Amino acid sequence: MHWRVERKPIFLRSRWRRLLIPRGKISGSRLRRRRPGRYNPSYYAFWILTGAGAFSIIIILLVLLLRTPLVKEVFPREGSLVRGEPIKVGFRLRKGAELNRFKLVVNGEEVDGEVDREKNTLSAELRLPDGEHLVELMEGGRRKKSFRFSLDNRPPDLVLEERDVREDGISVIKGRLEGAKTAWLENRPMKLERDGSFRLEIDRNQALSVTLRAVDEAGNQAEYWVDALPPPQAKGIHLSIWAASRMDRLKKVLDLVDKTELNALQLDIKDETGSVGYPTEVKLAREVGSYREGEGMEVEKVIDKCWYKGIHAIGRVVCFKDPILARRRPDLAVRTPQGGLWGGGLWLDPYNREVWDYLLELCLEGVRKGFREIQLDYVRFPTDGDITTCVYPSRDGRSQAEVIVGFVKYIREGLKPYGVALSADVFGLTASEHGEMGIGQEVSEMARHLDYLCPMVYPSHYGAWEYGIKNPEASPYETVLESLKDFKKKLEGTGCSLRPWLQDFSLRVEYGPAQVRAQIKACYDLGIHEWFLWNPNSEYTWEALERE
Repeated sequence: MHWRVERKPIFLRSRWRRLLIPRGKISGSRLRRRRPGRYNPSYYAFWILTGAGAFSIIIILLVLLLRTPLVKEVFPREGSLVRGEPIKVGFRLRKGAELNRFKLVVNGEEVDGEVDREKNTLSAELRLPDGEHLVELMEGGRRKKSFRFSLDNRPPDLVLEERDVREDGISVIKGRLEGAKTAWLENRPMKLERDGSFRLEIDRNQALSVTLRAVDEAGNQAEYWVDALPPPQAKGIHLSIWAASRMDRLKKVLDLVDKTELNALQLDIKDETGSVGYPTEVKLAREVGSYREGEGMEVEKVIDKCWYKGIHAIGRVVCFKDPILARRRPDLAVRTPQGGLWGGGLWLDPYNREVWDYLLELCLEGVRKGFREIQLDYVRFPTDGDITTCVYPSRDGRSQAEVIVGFVKYIREGLKPYGVALSADVFGLTASEHGEMGIGQEVSEMARHLDYLCPMVYPSHYGAWEYGIKNPEASPYETVLESLKDFKKKLEGTGCSLRPWLQDFSLRVEYGPAQVRAQIKACYDLGIHEWFLWNPNSEYTWEALERE
């Protein structure tokens, strides 16, 4: 007999179902899986919620995009103090902004033709004056963004207030570095008070001058030379290139200066013929032949001799009268209406900036040679002819007085780092009721940029009954006295000193010791203790001078 064994399948569907499909918590019955194709609320709910979330995210991104500021950056920074010429101003906009829809407005005026539009940036490089400026971004007459910044291109200014020369060899100097944030004395940090004031002690046995360097908040820098000894109260004479180039003649003059009350000598860097008085490295002067090889003075030797004898050496630069340059470079000269050279080609165009640069180069070269003062002569417009026919090729909208004052200021700024004095010669009648006389010499304005104003108060150059004097040339004391009274009034409040030129030559009236001394007395009676004598041939009346 065979026993029949019933075999049960191991993998029964019902068994797997009991294992894998849980029972309901309440009913206890098995949960049944939905067959495909039947309605499933959970399935559709999932995708509905997913789509709604994605849509919400897109809406949020669009809102954020639309709320992104139009302007990402302004330059210079808002409220900043900067320097630079030119200075770049503008806006960096968000990506995709249409730059052509916007305009750049600076200080209420649209910037046109100079605007750079690229890489989401609207900008322009502008030359602006010092001070606060407003920059605006405009779209269709509406201001989209604006900011302000301040520009400062002026370096710290040195003001010397007091110089005490002690007998122990120490010079005590007090002054101010106006606008300076930090300063250095010979590369060592220097203490400044809040108002920029300082006090220095210089040992004259170790140095006769020191260098100050100052930096302001905007980053402007300036260097100044400060002499341990003050400039002397100058009493001197002029010596021409011809006289200074002959060592025997020079030695005689220096010995006479050493024995008299004189303590200063004026030498020509460039004279009224256009000639430079020594071998020059100024390019334009060499190109036009303003110096001839083998001629002129050995300027370093001359200045060394002056220094050894304690004589104050002044370099004279004749400005706008220059026949050599005018004839070799007619584009720089005063012209006639027909295009020729006015007056035969004696005068340069005072409006021309290349002429200004040339004269500054000569001044700077003179300082490097050793001159401690530069004196400007013929710093005026032409005379001695029909000036109504003068044509100035570089003429702009400025008046003649504005041009001359601007030129003096330009030379002053160029020389300021070297700490040298600056003076200028003017006509003797420019302080009178005649005013600037049509030559641009507005003395009150010129004086604001000078250390010394040097009026040429030659009695022979005044007409009859000027100042109520019947014959001014025959009345040297009265003429000089009345003329200098006018100049003293004009210079009040300018900080500029008077140092007149006196006549030591004869025209219609013979001039000798008495006439020269009478002019000097007029200066002293007005409290003016500095003066210079002029003789075109450098032949002076030594008998008129007091002996040391």
